[in-house]
Amino acid sequence: MFKNLGFTMSEAIITIAIISIIAAIGIPYFNNMLISNEVNQIKKILTIYIQKAKSDAQIHHKNMTLCASTDLITCSNDWSRGFIGFFDENRNRTRERSEQILYANTIPSKYGTLDWRGTLRVNSVTFQGDTGLPRGSNGSFFYCMNNSNNHLKVILSNMGQIRSEMVTTC
Repeated sequence: MFKNLGFTMSEAIITIAIISIIAAIGIPYFNNMLISNEVNQIKKILTIYIQKAKSDAQIHHKNMTLCASTDLITCSNDWSRGFIGFFDENRNRTRERSEQILYANTIPSKYGTLDWRGTLRVNSVTFQGDTGLPRGSNGSFFYCMNNSNNHLKVILSNMGQIRSEMVTTC
């Protein structure tokens, strides 16, 4: 006797239909999970490096500056690409060739843009060498989502404390 080991056309169509329905329901949830993961990652990176910069300023008694950097060597305006941290010897809030970079980090911003909005309208954060406080550099980082109304705000207080909240407008 000959035994058929394949699928019938109706079985294959039903299987494909079920897989399509599961994929149609699951893909938006998967996308939301990726966006949530990116937001949490950015919040963690900012918190770690802000605390590190504050600590380095206190330990070494030198002004420590974090600034946006597209090439991880010089300061720029685009926080979404990355940032650098260095001891600001001449206190001008920008990196000179003689000022050594202590850390450089890229930002994984696939679903939004990162922006700093500080009190002095300067695109950097400086922690003072005498106290480690961000005098004149308090403000907020905003991670504005491209396709969502849930944006992240990481707030840096006058005393160097960090807190975050989700906001609906950016």
